[in-house]
Amino acid sequence: MTEEDLIAAVQQLQRKVDELESTKEIEQLQQQYVRDLADRNWAGVASAYSEDAVCDIRLHGKHKGQEAIAGMFKSDLQDVVKSRDGYVLSSPSITVSGDAAYGEWTWHRMQCEFRTSFGMMRVWGPWTEGKYKCHYARINGEWKITDLWFRVLRPDSDDELAALPEGGVIGGGYLDRDTASV
Repeated sequence: MTEEDLIAAVQQLQRKVDELESTKEIEQLQQQYVRDLADRNWAGVASAYSEDAVCDIRLHGKHKGQEAIAGMFKSDLQDVVKSRDGYVLSSPSITVSGDAAYGEWTWHRMQCEFRTSFGMMRVWGPWTEGKYKCHYARINGEWKITDLWFRVLRPDSDDELAALPEGGVIGGGYLDRDTASV
């Protein structure tokens, strides 16, 4: 093996190590992001994004910039999401290319509490599955989310929920609020 071959081999190993370390750091970033969502730590959620990031979550619309993203979480979710559901993030598929990366994740929400006219009711078992599609950048040595897209896909997708007519019921049917009995 020549000196040039040795240098090339070391450079290739350095790239592979960087890709592996970067993949692990991105996994930790995304896992912390979901933990912060579950804990309603909106400052932690916002800190996962770059200053000029774009966030497109479900039916909340696109938000650009870390400050606007933090504002969306506070205004849209802080007073609405009160249940103690569990979240699982799995099946990461991450591709690193230097200081940029792309990842897709499967997300599961294990719902346990539901709002009723009598207050919160605990029911174990219902679940929701979604998908994250994220772009990342290494900024000053730290990985950040630069573009995040998230949708619920199963059992009722966000597209299906958005298309429900007034009074529509998930899973089909129609609720006539004037004649429905409680």
